[in-house]
Amino acid sequence: MNRLLQSDESRSADLLPTPGERDRLVRAEQVKLLYTKAPMAVTATLVNAPILALILWNEVRHAALVAWLIYMIMLSMGRLWLTYEYRRTPPSPIEDSPWETWYLVGIALAGIGWGSVGIFLFPAGSLPMQLFIAFVLAGMTAGSVAACSAVVAGFLLFAAPALAPLAIQFLAQGDDLHLVMGAITALYLILMVFIARTMNQTIITSLTLRFENRDLVAYLAAAKGHAERLNEDLTFEINESRQALKERARLIAELQDAAANIKVLRGLLPICSHCKKIRDDEGIWQMVEVYVHEHSNADFSHSICPECLNRMYPELGKNNLPG
Repeated sequence: MNRLLQSDESRSADLLPTPGERDRLVRAEQVKLLYTKAPMAVTATLVNAPILALILWNEVRHAALVAWLIYMIMLSMGRLWLTYEYRRTPPSPIEDSPWETWYLVGIALAGIGWGSVGIFLFPAGSLPMQLFIAFVLAGMTAGSVAACSAVVAGFLLFAAPALAPLAIQFLAQGDDLHLVMGAITALYLILMVFIARTMNQTIITSLTLRFENRDLVAYLAAAKGHAERLNEDLTFEINESRQALKERARLIAELQDAAANIKVLRGLLPICSHCKKIRDDEGIWQMVEVYVHEHSNADFSHSICPECLNRMYPELGKNNLPG
């Protein structure tokens, strides 16, 4: 019985994933969150990039502005196609796949594209346009916290190349206002990193608890099934034991009844040496067959032996003499 219980417990324990398997499941779910929110981030790029190009149209060279806009639109289309392919053929959560790497490459290229505004499209002579660029990049970075914080590397690959060139550009201007703007931009980037890390830890904790709860439910369900099967086996064994005990009691009763009905002849029997009658306990002389019948379960059938036949009926028994 103990071996059976231990076997059931071991089978239930086998249903639980190892820590490494659970980590892969959590990581796969993080990547899934990235692709789930990717359309939102790409949509923001497709909306804000043309608006920024339109606002800067009279401030920077048109060739650089058009090239930048084409780059951002083509990159966004590529990221949308990547998201579509991921959703069409989702990878196995326990197998290594390149989907995370491809997403990180795409988000890094997007961050470089936005960061290039602070280098190649920076309107040095227009402070309002500079503030507008800072406003747009700050908004895109804030949006990336929600879109990319499932994997911290994804946020860093976008935010750092997006804001760092602008902060450097502000600091390179040298005047007090631009130095303050550069410091604020750098501080804003640092603050966004801390927020993204906090959100990432919250997401990982939530996913881990979700999988642990799911595994616990599966374990309890399996343990319940094993307990029910064990209970069925025990019930069957108990019923079999009860049936065997009933059969044993029946056989014992039959044997006792048979033993009670057995009549055994014991001791010395006074028998007449002449007529062969037997005297019973009450002093009555009875024929042998009557006495034996009353004191046992034996019955007699009458016949005649060859010697008596020849003696009593010589005309019939002369041919039946022995020898």
